[in-house]
Amino acid sequence: MGEQSLLPSLDKRFYRDEHLFVHLSHQVVMLGGKTITLTRMQYQVLALLVEHAGAVVPRAAFLRQIWGHMPEVNPHQVDQHIRGLRKKLGVYAEQHIEAVVGVGYRFRPAAGP
Repeated sequence: MGEQSLLPSLDKRFYRDEHLFVHLSHQVVMLGGKTITLTRMQYQVLALLVEHAGAVVPRAAFLRQIWGHMPEVNPHQVDQHIRGLRKKLGVYAEQHIEAVVGVGYRFRPAAGP
């Protein structure tokens, strides 16, 4: 296995790199081998980012896919959930969840060796 096991892996069911594991269908998030407890919304935000790893996810996409674009939802609620997610993921989030000013957010998958 060696080097291949360190490469980020994303399929329809999970994302895995050296530090983070996200099981999309089971809603499990582990960081450094420890389970991280996320709110339902934090998990949905992370899942959407991971599913579109490398691409910018506009705020409108979060609103449409998570909230169903309900008119009473403030677009800045996305920012609140990202802040909570960053707090729980700590240094990992600083390195992998990027704000794209005026647009949305991007999950930068870990680079392979």
